[in-house]
Amino acid sequence: MIDEPSERLIEQRIRNRIYEILEILADCDAGVDLVGIKGYFNLFEDFVHRPSIEAGTSALSRDERAIVLEIAEFLEAASETNPDFTKAEFIDSDWPGKIAPTAREARALFLRRGLFSEKIEEIEPGRPTAIAAGQ
Repeated sequence: MIDEPSERLIEQRIRNRIYEILEILADCDAGVDLVGIKGYFNLFEDFVHRPSIEAGTSALSRDERAIVLEIAEFLEAASETNPDFTKAEFIDSDWPGKIAPTAREARALFLRRGLFSEKIEEIEPGRPTAIAAGQ
């Protein structure tokens, strides 16, 4: 029988998924081409608007949380500009070009800490909770 992942492990995995989405957003127009217009908006939304992130209790650091929420505001503003963007219209609008620099900054911020394990709980990337508890 496989154990269900802990809430902490889920939060670590979500942070890793957000990092992967930042990679897409950082690629500007190529990111839109890769996932399409719906994917561009929905992938981020699927992971960002979680109670743990909005409350500041996720695996994101305070600075990571702030920049992720800033990107969410960019995406919301872009969506409000034209909720029915086609992929071509969205690229022509230069919204991907406005979002990409902040996504690159966020990606660099995430990499300063590194990515979390997908299998074991960690206090910080590379520091399992069992080891940290025993120190």
